[in-house]
Amino acid sequence: MNIKEHWRIKLKNAVFGSIKPEIDPFDDTHFYISDGWGSSFPSMKLRKLTLETGDEVNSISIKNSVRCLYWNENQKDLFAVSDNTIFQIDRTRFTIEKKLKKGVPKYSDYINSDDKDILLMMNFSSSVLNIYNCTTETSTKKKVKSCRGISKESENSFLIFCGHYGFVMRYDLRKNKTEEVLKTEIYRNVIHKKSGKFYLQCGILEPATETKHERIEPIPKLIIYQSLEDKAPFTLELDFHFTDFLVSEDEKLIYFYEDNRVWVYSLEHKKIENHFIFEENIRILQIFDKQRKILAYPYDDVKALICWTF
Repeated sequence: MNIKEHWRIKLKNAVFGSIKPEIDPFDDTHFYISDGWGSSFPSMKLRKLTLETGDEVNSISIKNSVRCLYWNENQKDLFAVSDNTIFQIDRTRFTIEKKLKKGVPKYSDYINSDDKDILLMMNFSSSVLNIYNCTTETSTKKKVKSCRGISKESENSFLIFCGHYGFVMRYDLRKNKTEEVLKTEIYRNVIHKKSGKFYLQCGILEPATETKHERIEPIPKLIIYQSLEDKAPFTLELDFHFTDFLVSEDEKLIYFYEDNRVWVYSLEHKKIENHFIFEENIRILQIFDKQRKILAYPYDDVKALICWTF
């Protein structure tokens, strides 16, 4: 794995504690970051940068961290969600079209949409799915079993990944009904690909203490389902700890990463083919497989953002 520093920039605020950098799905030459912990609220923005140089090309004042983003299929509307506000943004002009506050559920970490009027939103520790109507600015609630992701199957069908209890649930928007469609092990992270496969990073439930909330602690185990009907999923148990992972677009590689380390696993050859360790102070934020880029920051200089090519 031949890794070379591509650029290094100084940000106006730190990105630590906010969303991971996200690539624009309709223009992969640009990506988005949000100002994070340690930033003054008046200064906090959603920022659009070029992937090639790291230059900031535009920004929008949010006055808070962005918790999640959703791109409408119309390629025009981008929804940015803060603690209690939804910003409907014109993606091409990068201007705020609407600022929704009325009826907005608080602290949403996951979002999806029917690409019409409805946004589905949920906090990672909540047991309630919020169905928000952007036209009427009203929200209804549906009881589910926690959330580690919301994936769209069709205009009216969504999968809710309930990692805390080891379930996948289906939500029918038209009927306003849920059903359990798969029982799994407890999992912390999930990636659902267009192929229909989904990848679960397993975890163990750590009970609450006087100083910590109940949480799912990741373990070095990944389960790969070919579909919801897969009765014999592939289980991958690793001899190293990782906190996050990425599956390549062609689903041939899995990038496991934690702190300053990256392991590249070949699904074809069923082995680790590359391993790279950055300097001790580096903390990896995101890997863009198609663009062959890794983004990270030094923990002793949290306003710096570094991009490597590989």
